[in-house]
Amino acid sequence: MNIWAVIPVQPLEEGKSRLAGVLSAPERFQLNQRFFTHVLKTAVTVFPPSRVIVVSRSADVLRAAGDAQTLSETGSGDLNVALTEAARAARRLGAEAVLSLSSDLPVLETADLQAMCAAMAADTAVIAPDRAGVGTNAMLCPVKSVAYAYGESSFARHQALMEAQDLGVIAMRREGLAFDIDTPADLERLRNLRPGF
Repeated sequence: MNIWAVIPVQPLEEGKSRLAGVLSAPERFQLNQRFFTHVLKTAVTVFPPSRVIVVSRSADVLRAAGDAQTLSETGSGDLNVALTEAARAARRLGAEAVLSLSSDLPVLETADLQAMCAAMAADTAVIAPDRAGVGTNAMLCPVKSVAYAYGESSFARHQALMEAQDLGVIAMRREGLAFDIDTPADLERLRNLRPGF
């Protein structure tokens, strides 16, 4: 199956505002940059760069995408709109399935993405929840069935959207896919796992 990856990325100076109490603005910028670089490098070990789309409002992010495809957002920063635009672009270029992938997964590994792809079938969606089982950090589905509902309680909403299209849903629970960074406690846990991060 021809699977494409889509990585939506906020402007690096805007991300991780909930860490403002423990990190300065330049530190948050650098952290966001490291997260994005790690996720992109991991993605292009599984997918050819020609099948990876980085979508962003930031020209700096798009320039940093290397050999990956890029798409400048036309909206006002709405994640679901950006992902829908990128999925449409992938479909025009021949994608049969699209993997949306959060850009703040610092312990993501090649094996995590390979596991999602291995679980994929034409009548199946694979959804990776966050550690709380509430949010969505990655979702792989047939491109014709793309329907994004990122935001509060997105895991349950994505599951319902896929089931409404008669797709089976596989919940992919792996540390590399589940561990995102939202709070100072998450950052502390990351630094314990990966000293010097």
